Amino acid sequence: MTPRTLVALVALGLGWGAAAQELPVDLDLDHAAFHYGDGESLLELYLSVGAASLDYRDEETQFVAALPVAFALRPVAAGAPDGASDDVVVSEEAELRFAVADTTALGDGQYFVELFRMAVPPGEYDLDLTVPPEEGRDELRLSVELTVPAFAQAGRATVSDVTLASSVRQGEAEARFYKNGLIVVPNPGGLFGGDQSQVYYYAEAYGLPEATDREAYTLFSFLSESGRPEPIEGFQRRTARAVRAPDVLVGGFDVAALPSGSYFLHLVLLDDNNEALAEQTKRFFIFNPGVERPTVAVDEGIESSLYAVMGEEEIEDNLRHARVIATQQEIAQMRRLPDVDAKRSFLAEFWRRRDTDGNPNENEARRSFYERLRYAEDRYATAFLEAYEVDRGRILLRYGYPSEVDPRPFSAELLPHEIWTYENLPGQGRALFVFADRDGTDEYELIHSTVTGEVSLPNWEQQLRQ
Repeated sequence: MTPRTLVALVALGLGWGAAAQELPVDLDLDHAAFHYGDGESLLELYLSVGAASLDYRDEETQFVAALPVAFALRPVAAGAPDGASDDVVVSEEAELRFAVADTTALGDGQYFVELFRMAVPPGEYDLDLTVPPEEGRDELRLSVELTVPAFAQAGRATVSDVTLASSVRQGEAEARFYKNGLIVVPNPGGLFGGDQSQVYYYAEAYGLPEATDREAYTLFSFLSESGRPEPIEGFQRRTARAVRAPDVLVGGFDVAALPSGSYFLHLVLLDDNNEALAEQTKRFFIFNPGVERPTVAVDEGIESSLYAVMGEEEIEDNLRHARVIATQQEIAQMRRLPDVDAKRSFLAEFWRRRDTDGNPNENEARRSFYERLRYAEDRYATAFLEAYEVDRGRILLRYGYPSEVDPRPFSAELLPHEIWTYENLPGQGRALFVFADRDGTDEYELIHSTVTGEVSLPNWEQQLRQ
């Protein structure tokens, strides 16, 4: 992995990274994987460093900041390629240097962006990024568990990971961030809005000639809100494209009119029957404080009728259930609900937002949720905790039924445990959850997951050893 000169990028003008991370250096780390060759995929690491969080020294014509970093990439034993060990496969140290003409103009929205590329075998990996301690600064470490897919699959189309970008334009091969005739400037923080209102993306499609006998296919690209899989009106496109291998997928959406929150970008390859040949998603965030979220009337429909007849205790129970799948914005709103009538209105709107079947007489999202809750109550509730309060119940409610459950209750060397696999979790792809019975009480605790925001324990297999 060879370090390259970094460039300054005025990305957002919002200061999101520094406020959210509260780190000695404002860092964001992202990655994307692409097909490379037989038995290898190309892993790209994107690193952004907040310009205002660095210390500069005067070097006559410019001010320079130096930041030493170290990368270590090692396979996760359960997902390591055949014959691989958990030894480090990539280890690199570098001193990154950043130069600016004037430090007085630096703000929280200015970032330096770096790109690292490496070819690695497909598999699951732990990535550690370390910034060593210096005078006045503690050590900083970021750890990410990532999956590098095998994109070459006989007879099937696949889509690479998605690179979110601050800009995409044509350029020469010698330019920074060059790829397939384009200059793709990554946005590792995945935050858009304000001065950076255009969400650009770059991805690659593979295997299309083997997956279809047609000469063309349709790229369906759209945005959705977190927790609501349906496309946002006005933020969806269908584009006819020639079948080629590979096919470079580039585009963008102007999100200046969307309210702040968490969103997903979806890329779906469709055949003539409107069926998906392959798809990929990527999560991002919008910060538009000047855009108000539209209010929706909640005094009509089956939801309002349902909650209107509930007593206050039952309403509180329903709020606790809803909290399991609520966004951070909705949880904050729950805390501010002044009375039971406001809580009834909130619940009605909460489930109406998630209803996508178009049937006014039944809310499919709520029905499915409570079916899972009953299933969890039968299997996971304890004498002291409700089903939604224990880890297996919470994961079932939040992410749905797993594609595969591998129960391992008996082993001479390992704690009783279960491994849940989701083949295509929205925004995450293939996902893993590991639950362990640490105390022999049949209460399984989540000890590791590959899903962003859940507990991650790189050495989880060692933790299972009694």
